Amino acid sequence: MMNILICDDDQYTRKMLGKIISQNPFIDKVFTAEDGVQAVDIIKKESVDIALMDIGMPNLDGIDAAKIMSKLSSKTRFVFITAYMEHAIESFSVHPYDYLLKPIDISKFKDTLNNLITISMDNLKENGIDKIIIKDKIKISVIPLEDILYFEKVSRDVSVYTNKEIYTLDKTLAELENKLNSNFFRVHQSFIINIEKIKTIKNMGNRSYQIEFIGSKKVALMSRYKFEELKKKIVTF
Repeated sequence: MMNILICDDDQYTRKMLGKIISQNPFIDKVFTAEDGVQAVDIIKKESVDIALMDIGMPNLDGIDAAKIMSKLSSKTRFVFITAYMEHAIESFSVHPYDYLLKPIDISKFKDTLNNLITISMDNLKENGIDKIIIKDKIKISVIPLEDILYFEKVSRDVSVYTNKEIYTLDKTLAELENKLNSNFFRVHQSFIINIEKIKTIKNMGNRSYQIEFIGSKKVALMSRYKFEELKKKIVTF
């Protein structure tokens, strides 16, 4: 779950963005600030994943506030809101993710928000969170690794199988193999399976094998070269 900060001296803009953000299921807390001073105070006390910063504000503008905030929180990603694109050059020092020009395009804002959430969650996973994040045109799906039966290479994508659904992931098996925990094992050039979900391993002849999974009729193939290695992993698991 993500925390987000809206910093804008315009009350209407704060309310409008807040309403859109509150509808996103992956946002936990929404903080609001009327100027850069309040934004800095908030980030000193709270964990903020995404900061939406208006540039032209009284007391402390969005760029100067973001410079301070980035030193206080290295994980915070910034999106600047401005009516003047020339201000963007001034903000390069904090490496903003995006800019939103006023009047704000709602569709673009939603796309920016969803992209940032995906990036943030991917980073969390790489740091030890056991979830797969899958984004399509309609939604973002968060799938616990413990729910996954296996991954299968299908054309250029990877299909992710659970007991209830099949998802499509824009990754390669090699990329997944490097990130998944020890519960997962590459049994075939086209399959990575969850060892904890194995029900039976059937010898299909010609030294090829078929893996069945607990609570499912789905099956995965296993290369004969991987059988002995998998037996050792199951024994020591």
